[in-house]
Amino acid sequence: MSRSKLLIINGPGLSDLSVENEIAYDGLSLSSIEQKCIETSERFDLDVDFRQNDNVSELLSALIIDINKFDAFIINPAGSSKSSSIDYEAFSKALNKITNQSKPVVEVRIENIFKQDDTKPLNASDSGVGLISGLGDQGYILAIESINQKIVSNR
Repeated sequence: MSRSKLLIINGPGLSDLSVENEIAYDGLSLSSIEQKCIETSERFDLDVDFRQNDNVSELLSALIIDINKFDAFIINPAGSSKSSSIDYEAFSKALNKITNQSKPVVEVRIENIFKQDDTKPLNASDSGVGLISGLGDQGYILAIESINQKIVSNR
């Protein structure tokens, strides 16, 4: 049996988490998160493609182009300082295309978005997308574990 493929995409403000340290990212780096994701995915025989892009249009285009290349998706749309730049309608359309194919999707936010007035989830309740918020880099690990369970149960 072939390995399932997981796409992890990270949006604006996540390339340099040191800028976000006032939110208590405690020295996290995107490269350390990527390494943890690779190690966790290997435990579950998942191939992982980890990406970051500060251009939301390019990020969404890549997501839509690659929908058929991946079995599951983890999306962190933006760091807390860039949350106002999220195009919620465009993300909602992309997420609906993915969930219409019954592919698991988890939105991960490093910070607790419910403590911020101008930040909200990507329409998770309407689209069937899971949400993990406020658990730092551990949120990515939990998302991979959850996705693995969904993939295994759908086989």
